[in-house]
Amino acid sequence: MRTLWSIAKKDLLQVLKDRSALVLMLVVPLVLITVVGFAFGSFYGDGSSQLQITVALSNQESAHDAFIGKILTNALKINTSQLMITVHEYADPAQVISQVTSTSSDAAAVGIVIPANASQTLLNDLQQGSTPKNLVRFYSSPGSSDARVTVVQNIVHEVLQSQLVGSAGVGQVYQVCNHPGNHCAQNTMDAIAIQAALTRASIQSDQAIQSLTAGNAIKVGPFDQAVPGYAIFFSLFGLNAVAATILQEKEDGTFRRLLIAPIQKYALLGGKMLAQFLLTLAQLLILFLIGYFVFKMHIGNWLAVILLLIGTSFAATGLGMVLVSLVRSRRQISPVVSLVTLVTSAIGGAWWPLFLEPTWMQQVAKIGITAWAMEGLNGTMILGKGFTEVLPDILALLVYGLICFIFAMRFFRFQEKTAVAK
Repeated sequence: MRTLWSIAKKDLLQVLKDRSALVLMLVVPLVLITVVGFAFGSFYGDGSSQLQITVALSNQESAHDAFIGKILTNALKINTSQLMITVHEYADPAQVISQVTSTSSDAAAVGIVIPANASQTLLNDLQQGSTPKNLVRFYSSPGSSDARVTVVQNIVHEVLQSQLVGSAGVGQVYQVCNHPGNHCAQNTMDAIAIQAALTRASIQSDQAIQSLTAGNAIKVGPFDQAVPGYAIFFSLFGLNAVAATILQEKEDGTFRRLLIAPIQKYALLGGKMLAQFLLTLAQLLILFLIGYFVFKMHIGNWLAVILLLIGTSFAATGLGMVLVSLVRSRRQISPVVSLVTLVTSAIGGAWWPLFLEPTWMQQVAKIGITAWAMEGLNGTMILGKGFTEVLPDILALLVYGLICFIFAMRFFRFQEKTAVAK
């Protein structure tokens, strides 16, 4: 054990004396985290869940008994804690189209044009028993998958549906009154009042549902993804330094001389692995502490996060030892580490939340340690999972590192085989 620690201490002191290595470990990740965090700040918002939508509307109805334009305009003017719709009204329908096609930051997400005869068309169609069509013109960008378009479209659909219900109700009243044997005073039948009553009942039906919340909302910011993702990303790149040191000592014959002494192989590799583990863990802890105190990163369960960082450091160290056992020279190690780091980071959730990826890709990503680490960190920091829920990820990282260390012990060559001259 003393030998193992002595080897680890030597490697740690060697890295600490290298200022360029320290810059790569801490300064470069912090610069990138800061840039990415602020760049994507607007994507995550300021913590408010209010959806803001701008609608361009042109109401061409001017008749006294026109009702679709008035009701639809009022229905779109919503301002709640979850949704705020700003309606800009235009006299010319061409202005509505211009607002939707505009590329400016304040462009309308949706354009609505209500023709001059919309209400009368609805009544005529119902009296004739035909289905009303094209009562309102709805404009959006082609191929748009914007959620704002869907929200406004649903509101328009509900309003028109209520008008259909109201108009159908008025028609049914007249039909009953005109049935042979029935008598209704025509001057007491107010079609507009009947339709308005039915419309209000339809629109206000959502009040029958009591909306409640359960649990605590987690305020997610850009640094809750950027700090863990880029911390793990650069910790994997840090494997280059220790791997190059091991390969250099093997090329220089240092390992061969050490094995002549009474030093067991597990102590020699274990010392290297311990040094790399401590460096990686220190790097991750420092970056997470800076993220917590400086960037206000959310950490609900420190125990789960610390254990995940320990597991990540152990797995990353084991992976580094495996890569060293597979390559033969320092010239080979840098592109191999870069390729593994970039691929596992890209599909493993280092740059975006893992749960946004397709399910099949999430499974493929678990060939690397990034996916296991980010799944656990996203779970506890973004999704609010408890310790027991991320425990499988912690155990997976520890098992991953153990398997890698066993593999490295089996296949690592302390000296390259030389051909025997005949």
